[in-house]
Amino acid sequence: MNSSRVVTIITFVGIACNVAYFAVRGFAVQAHAGQVAAAEGGSGGAKKSAAELEKEKAMQHPYPNDFGPEELDVSGYPKNHQEGYKMLKARCAQCHSSARPLNSRFVEPDVAKDKKQAAVADLKKSQPELFKDPSIWQVEANIWERYVKRMMAKPGCKIDKKEGKAIWEFLVYDGKRKIGANAGKWKAHREKLINELKSKKPERYKELHEQKDL
Repeated sequence: MNSSRVVTIITFVGIACNVAYFAVRGFAVQAHAGQVAAAEGGSGGAKKSAAELEKEKAMQHPYPNDFGPEELDVSGYPKNHQEGYKMLKARCAQCHSSARPLNSRFVEPDVAKDKKQAAVADLKKSQPELFKDPSIWQVEANIWERYVKRMMAKPGCKIDKKEGKAIWEFLVYDGKRKIGANAGKWKAHREKLINELKSKKPERYKELHEQKDL
């Protein structure tokens, strides 16, 4: 084989290798770009906020509460609790539907902190039905306070201490529509929500039922 033919073959092989290298590299770059776009929320490239991710998670894991109304007539509530309701609608709805707290089974006595335990004990005597089914009523001394603090600690939550206090106080006051003369109406409402979850999301219902967290 003469030297000119050898040079030609070597040159051809070199060009082929370069073409293959850049083709593979280009594919890798495109694949990486696709992964980044997916991580940032799709083709738009806008990265999802922590609050948006929390809301997606909430929607994927519903509770009976989520099937209830997202609005509540608070026109008869004291002015400060009307403000707390507005705060709940504006802040809590960033991470989940406002239906979740508004249709919750939680009840915290609306009395001074140092009298809450005694108030729970009194309810056990005067309204024992409130303690028979925790999927309808979950009565505890500081349950809403704990819940609001836990929500405030979640990624992306923008509720400050003053707002958290207003939301907590509203939720405590709002518990009055679930007990006393309103207990029967509330029981029917909660049973309807639970049955709706059971029919629409049977696997989620089963999960919550086993965890005793309906």
